[in-house]
Amino acid sequence: MPVQRWWFAACCVLVTSLSGCGGGDETDDRAASECTAYPPATGSPYILPWTVGHSYKAVPHIARNAAPIYAIDVPMPIGTQILAIRGGLVIGVIESNIDGDNRPGHENWIFVLHDDNSIGGYAHLTNMGALVDEGATISQGQLIGLSGHTGDSTEPHLHFDVRPSCGGQRCATLPPDAVPLNFRNAQPQSGDLTCGLRNGVSYTALPF
Repeated sequence: MPVQRWWFAACCVLVTSLSGCGGGDETDDRAASECTAYPPATGSPYILPWTVGHSYKAVPHIARNAAPIYAIDVPMPIGTQILAIRGGLVIGVIESNIDGDNRPGHENWIFVLHDDNSIGGYAHLTNMGALVDEGATISQGQLIGLSGHTGDSTEPHLHFDVRPSCGGQRCATLPPDAVPLNFRNAQPQSGDLTCGLRNGVSYTALPF
């Protein structure tokens, strides 16, 4: 499937799952049994999407009972630098929407195809906040965009997630659910990483 047609279909799936994205003060009461889905942080192929040395609080969707499960929201000021959690091929960019219009479907996105055919998505970027072009090959930790407040967003923040491949192949349309993520360079302010990022906990990005 041509890149443009595929990521347009992917976008249609993604924007329907971002209702009221951002915010949330719910307690993260996941039981230990729920944490078995998360891979170990050590050896993870993913890093945090913000600058080394900086700290931000996580609002994982699993704690907010929001779709897609395992996606992560990170409140941050508009214009915050966003790094690639994993390298790959940029297969879609949307950046023309305006911050603060709060209209579903008006999210700015970057989509990245990883080498295992999973797809990384970065949403709510600021107007003209994509710093990479479709077709570009990017490396892990590369600056790819600037956070924003576009689309169905309750506050300035980054939404990011990874959608799985289809049996090791690239999916014709993007699966509605994300995969549980852990991050090898995350240092929690409290607790550990056995359950990925916890709601309301601040995480510092370490050198990777």
